[in-house]
Amino acid sequence: MKIRFVFTLLLAVLICACSSTDYRSRKKVTQGIDYSRYPGNEIYYEFTSVLPQDPSLLSPEAAAEQPQEIVGEDEDFTSENIASTYGNYGDVVVNVAAHKFKLGPSASRKEMSVFQRALDKAYAVALKKYKPVGFTYAMSSVGAVNPLSDIEVRCMLSERSANDVGQSTCNLFFKTIASTYIDLVKEAQ
Repeated sequence: MKIRFVFTLLLAVLICACSSTDYRSRKKVTQGIDYSRYPGNEIYYEFTSVLPQDPSLLSPEAAAEQPQEIVGEDEDFTSENIASTYGNYGDVVVNVAAHKFKLGPSASRKEMSVFQRALDKAYAVALKKYKPVGFTYAMSSVGAVNPLSDIEVRCMLSERSANDVGQSTCNLFFKTIASTYIDLVKEAQ
């Protein structure tokens, strides 16, 4: 009985060892397929702009005859004095201050929309008074149970403006947010 059991067990182990459990071994080899004949491989180009007929650099008379395109104020991206614009656009934006506003434990979309209006108004007031360069803000919800219950607002300015008018701009910004939010909540009720 023991010999039969051991023999059956040994036979089962040998059969399992010889069989492959790797499913990739049964995969068909498709090395002879030419994928370039499939319909999805056609190249399609669409040119939206008109290509020039004559090279205008070689014949100045032809360039003078062609009408010049008038560029609008908002489309001109070139600067006459690059060195002076670097100070305006090359500054790093830094966090100057952060303030947490509590909208209440049961704050909803209604309170959030009122807070957003207060935030927009406060941004306009601070921007109009101090005219800081690179002035922006970041808002994030930090409430534990209700994400809208606590809102953190960060006041950010360019590095040069932060040194000049950073604290006064952010103080006015946060005070205006708080007072405007209280006024708008009273109006809504």
